[in-house]
Amino acid sequence: MLARLISRGFSTVTPAARQLQTRIVPKLTTFYSANPLHEQAVNELEQLLRKYIKLPTLRETSTAAALNRGRLPWISLDEYALRCGGRSRLKPTQYQQLVWLLNRLHGLDPQLINDEIKLHLAKYSKRSGDLQQHRARIPSLDSQGRSVAVGRRKAASAKAYVVRGTGDVLVNDRPLNDYFLQMRDRESVMYPFQVIDAVGDYNVYALTSGGGPTGQAEAVMLAIGKALIAFNPLLKSRLHKSGVLTTDYRRVERKKPGKLKARKMPTWVKR
Repeated sequence: MLARLISRGFSTVTPAARQLQTRIVPKLTTFYSANPLHEQAVNELEQLLRKYIKLPTLRETSTAAALNRGRLPWISLDEYALRCGGRSRLKPTQYQQLVWLLNRLHGLDPQLINDEIKLHLAKYSKRSGDLQQHRARIPSLDSQGRSVAVGRRKAASAKAYVVRGTGDVLVNDRPLNDYFLQMRDRESVMYPFQVIDAVGDYNVYALTSGGGPTGQAEAVMLAIGKALIAFNPLLKSRLHKSGVLTTDYRRVERKKPGKLKARKMPTWVKR
């Protein structure tokens, strides 16, 4: 009977016979897997990651930031299990696989993330606004074309105003050579411009306080490095590799009772 219906014109086939000719296809391509909904979600994220695998990623600038990498606002295991049909169908390793893919996509440079990536990440975040809160704040230019950033080193802190100009550098209303007397301190301040081959292309006005000359110079260097990203975000990777954007959290260790210094013990004498 089916052969006779097929031999006849398609226009003469009744709706009931047309259903016999139609092949029923599952809605999900992973329908025959153990957990179709999870496998479908992983396939979508992996396909998205392969599409944008060449985009630059963010680099952690501190240990605290690296620890916060696993504390992003993704939905919990129980919440994700409800989407996949219950905990009996979802293994913890499968949830870890999902979180790894989400963290990998979330680690892409915010300047290059498009709406497609944001849409997929929003599906698995508790609140859509949390993704922006967890991203590092990217400096931007103000109405006067200046970029402002803050840096710290030891007990010193600095605030730098960077604008395109002729290479003038003022620190606390004084020229660079007058404020920092040692050559190594002046080289530290100018090091970010040497990294990007832009010596003489920017004017800098820095305010610094606390600590000594070396701490203030490195605090100004960190502030200038952060401020330069606003002019060209693609320079961030180069500045980070050179160590300009890395905050040094080391402090002078305090002296302990019974010791000559922080760790030095008095010389032992037999008598």
